[in-house]
Amino acid sequence: MPGYGQVERTDMHIYFAHPCFNDSQQKLKKEFLKKLRGALESTSYGKAVGIVDPFDYTPNIEGNRETKIKLSRTVKEACLKMLDECDIIVALVDGNDTGVAFEAGYAHAVNIPIILVSGTSCDDANAMLIGAAKERVDNILNDGQMEKLARMLEWYYLSKERYLHEPGKN
Repeated sequence: MPGYGQVERTDMHIYFAHPCFNDSQQKLKKEFLKKLRGALESTSYGKAVGIVDPFDYTPNIEGNRETKIKLSRTVKEACLKMLDECDIIVALVDGNDTGVAFEAGYAHAVNIPIILVSGTSCDDANAMLIGAAKERVDNILNDGQMEKLARMLEWYYLSKERYLHEPGKN
């Protein structure tokens, strides 16, 4: 596994911004990633797409105040580096996590397209997140909705490959 902020190379990177601090968030993340990887593998481009989960590359420091303060800049810098190397961000808006909002705001500022996803409804997200998003997908664990997301990602992948530029810039 690469070090902090070092992402393995694929043709297209999806940055998955999400909270993962309690059992229900961890369960949702696990199920989401399993379904997303399955949906991507059923496409012809799936092997060329990498999913970047920042929790795989940085320590979860939110539970310990002293550690959080000590490592906060390191985690921020690692996450921003990973975002800079990504082509698109998929942001899980459930839980109103300020880290997800920060990552999505940064992505928007540097013209990385944002797709919002929710286990229920993206309409409950902050208005600025909704306004910054290119797309929104509700009920993301539903198989039909996951296929919808996979088709969106396929469009971004094919656009990038065909036009040799980064698609969907803000």
